[in-house]
Amino acid sequence: MNKALYIVGIVFSVVFMMIGAYYSEEISYARWNSYFSSYSTYSDYGYSYDYSAANDLTVSAGLWSLFFILCFIAIDLLGLLKVKTKTVKILSIIGLSLSGIFLLWTFAVIASPGSISFDEVYPAWALYCLTMLAFTIVGLIQAVRFGKSSRNQSAPIINQRSNDILDS
Repeated sequence: MNKALYIVGIVFSVVFMMIGAYYSEEISYARWNSYFSSYSTYSDYGYSYDYSAANDLTVSAGLWSLFFILCFIAIDLLGLLKVKTKTVKILSIIGLSLSGIFLLWTFAVIASPGSISFDEVYPAWALYCLTMLAFTIVGLIQAVRFGKSSRNQSAPIINQRSNDILDS
């Protein structure tokens, strides 16, 4: 089950980066278009943007971010509970800490979209996505190794040391 969750986490981190890049570009375009449309009469194919469009896009990007961050929190919690390697425990704790910070930041973006725009904070979200991608890849590798080692051991061996460099 954890292997499937880590695979979903890998897919979600890539999808979250793509959705975030889309919203960042749209919000940036809406903000610049509203700025320049106030100085000229040219409107782009009949569409007129104002800051309310950028604010609405920021709120929807924040809601998408909320969904993905809550999914990453669930993946980290289940990884912490199910996979019993030191690496996964450490990465899950770091991932939960980062997710908590970004969860608070997401609430700030949703609460005041006029003050904090998503296109301004997207580089941090992209870094968060890359970090979670790395953590879920390592978690998947550890879940596969943990699953193989638990199936191969029919009787528990006391004081067995792991030779894996990630578990030292």
